[in-house]
Amino acid sequence: MMPNVEMAYRLNWATAGEKRDDGADYTIFVGDLAADVTDYVLQETFRVQYPSVKGAKVVTDKLTMRPKGYGFVKFGDPTEQTRAMTEMNGMLCSSRPMRIGPAANKQKATGVQEKVPSSQGVQTDNDPSNSTVRSLFCFLECKQLAC
Repeated sequence: MMPNVEMAYRLNWATAGEKRDDGADYTIFVGDLAADVTDYVLQETFRVQYPSVKGAKVVTDKLTMRPKGYGFVKFGDPTEQTRAMTEMNGMLCSSRPMRIGPAANKQKATGVQEKVPSSQGVQTDNDPSNSTVRSLFCFLECKQLAC
């Protein structure tokens, strides 16, 4: 928890701008997640059957940092992505059956849909647009200014 703010934050090692390109990513949407499901739990739920899983992200509310009940799973193999959408739909993750479908395209602020390259489909913890990272920087800046 951040002192005097009652907000959780996660501190990760910086990557110094390095980005690995492990090839294309194939992302699926996973809905109806229980409140206790973390990125790790979601990732391991799929990795057991699909070795090409590259990662998973449970979407959280920017203000409360509570999970919103859905997330995304990235695959390196399009065949495994397709199989997972069929085979894992309705399977339990923690205490609830998952609702699975294709990941939707992101929309620009203008409302025009944009096809996002798959490698950008899941926000990572070291992404500077991540609200947790922004909150930490605001906190540190405030401490420096003695707010």
